[in-house]
Amino acid sequence: MAHRNGTLGHFLPYLLGRQLRTVFWPAAGESRAATLLLGALAACYGLGMGYALNHAARFPAGTVPKLLAGINAVLFASVLLADFLPTYRAVRRPLPEPLPVSARLNAATAFGLDLVSVRRGLLLVFLLLTLAAAPAFWQPLGLSLLVWGSAAALSFNVRLLLSVGGWRHPLLALNLLCLLAAAAWLGGSGSEWPAVVKGLLMVLAVAGPLGLWVAGLWQVGPRFSARHMPEQTDEPAGNRWLARLSPEWKLYLRKAWPALLMGVAFKLVMLVAAGVLLLKGNDEFMKTLFYFAFMPVISFTYVNNNLLGYCWAATANELERLGLTPRLLTGYLRLVVPVVAVECLLSAGVLLGLFPRSLWGLLGLLPLSALPLLALGLWGSVYKAKPIRQKVDFSTMRHNASTLINLLSIGLAGALYLMPWWWARVALALAVTLSVLVPVSRILANHGPTRRQLWQALMQP
Repeated sequence: MAHRNGTLGHFLPYLLGRQLRTVFWPAAGESRAATLLLGALAACYGLGMGYALNHAARFPAGTVPKLLAGINAVLFASVLLADFLPTYRAVRRPLPEPLPVSARLNAATAFGLDLVSVRRGLLLVFLLLTLAAAPAFWQPLGLSLLVWGSAAALSFNVRLLLSVGGWRHPLLALNLLCLLAAAAWLGGSGSEWPAVVKGLLMVLAVAGPLGLWVAGLWQVGPRFSARHMPEQTDEPAGNRWLARLSPEWKLYLRKAWPALLMGVAFKLVMLVAAGVLLLKGNDEFMKTLFYFAFMPVISFTYVNNNLLGYCWAATANELERLGLTPRLLTGYLRLVVPVVAVECLLSAGVLLGLFPRSLWGLLGLLPLSALPLLALGLWGSVYKAKPIRQKVDFSTMRHNASTLINLLSIGLAGALYLMPWWWARVALALAVTLSVLVPVSRILANHGPTRRQLWQALMQP
């Protein structure tokens, strides 16, 4: 990788190739099969969409523009939120500090590697195959490709500023302005506005993040170095209110408060955005944001599906001295139940304040979903524990809980929200809640295989 003159060689193709292999051809056989299956589905959907566009004359007037607008909205939201949900993914330096690479080039390399993800790749396959099957629609589909790139750039811009501590940088406000313009343009809130205003919103939503990416690379890029991104230490800042808490709460909050804070922030943003979309008449698009933000699932996907991993030292000490004891169960409930209660109260307050009375009946879903989510959280904490040894910050929040348990939690929340019958909701919640009897009985019995499995998981480096 090094030339004779001492300069660094072509490292970017190597890094991109390694990232592509890691993401789209993982070592685990089940992950590889799942990626291939999802890729095949995306290809089929793309070819099917191209076939539908080629036969657009069969649809009622105005159907195709609405369909393309919906594709752009889903693209923007999916690509943008890929790095924030179910967990936050910070921008990290791909090249270590001793290498002769400038901070700007390091940031540009990070952006190239950041584009490589399963979700973005599947959406790109869908778009490219749709364009290949329906080349006559190259203009609107070309705009969709620009929307894909704009959402990726916007996500990177915001996370880059957060990674270098640029909370008050003017570029952050400009990126949020582009986000608002994209919400107004893609949400159709200005359907009655003049064409000039719509065009300005489209330019701001599509070209704005791309231009801000260049500006961020020029202004923020030099700070993308170890000098401005120091390694986080495990020493917590002294807080008087933290000193008054019990030892288990101190341990829990010192590790988990950044993840919980980010989860609450995104919950409120998504709930408010869903309320605004509902007021503007975009009921269908609102549902894609509302259910995940309304249900008390975010704290589980960020932290509580791996509670024993966050408190790995105390858990390992308990296992070494006494094994599996009822204290693990009571500690789990003492820590998780108050967090879930706060999340439910936030959801209830926003629902009562922003949403019409016709949706207030959904309040019953909050306690109904809390019990099965608690059960899944215990399953994940016992059988899918991951030791969180470093202090959690914005750069170490992703993959801090089991992906399988997170997906099950999100799927459960979606099923409870979308089911039209309350008896089916209660039956599903009851079945998942009763499944917790398995880990509870094994903990109370100090089950040997479960104890050893948890110990081995917590002792992983």
